[in-house]
Amino acid sequence: MLDCVCRPGLVGVWVSGPKSGLHLAAWAGHVEVVKCLCKHKADVGAAAMDDTAAIHFASQKGHVEVVRELLASGASVKANNRKGFTALHFAAQNSHLELVKYLVKKGADITAKTKGGQTALHVSEHDDVRSFLKECEQSLKKGGELPSEKKDDSMLTIAEKTDDDKSLGEATKDGDEAVLGVKRKSDGIAAGSRLPEQKKSKVSLGHLVSENDTDEDVGGE
Repeated sequence: MLDCVCRPGLVGVWVSGPKSGLHLAAWAGHVEVVKCLCKHKADVGAAAMDDTAAIHFASQKGHVEVVRELLASGASVKANNRKGFTALHFAAQNSHLELVKYLVKKGADITAKTKGGQTALHVSEHDDVRSFLKECEQSLKKGGELPSEKKDDSMLTIAEKTDDDKSLGEATKDGDEAVLGVKRKSDGIAAGSRLPEQKKSKVSLGHLVSENDTDEDVGGE
């Protein structure tokens, strides 16, 4: 049983049996309790029965956020229990594809074997999980990058291309504005050269219109 109270400056944990409060919270997926315990220096690598750690319990149930918190608090993604099972083995065995991908991204060893010689691929029965792990194994054999790493690189490439296009667009815009500025300047010079003639024309016609008509003409212009 677990009785855990998380309040500022107060953490009470009472456990009976081989598991600690952190193990039970990880198994149940209580992220806030896990955060509270980790904050108060709970041993994230503590072993329960068969040397099973909190990250193994969380991985069996597919609790990605709990695993994320445990890794951030110092848990090892490559830790194994007495039978040689890692968090990746447990996640794959229980068909948690999202967690499998996350663990691989965080550096889980897809070639790690249990005491019986099984990798995560061997213990998995879910088609999507098996396909992903097979792709990972093939990439490693060819000396390439893992699928998750390829995805990250492609996103980076897209981001870089977007920045390049943006820079090119800004440069083009600046060039257009420069050309437009020159054109406006030329138009201004041309217009300025005609001003004396226009002003002279208005003066010569001043005696032909009334004062009201002059006001309307000026307002219209």
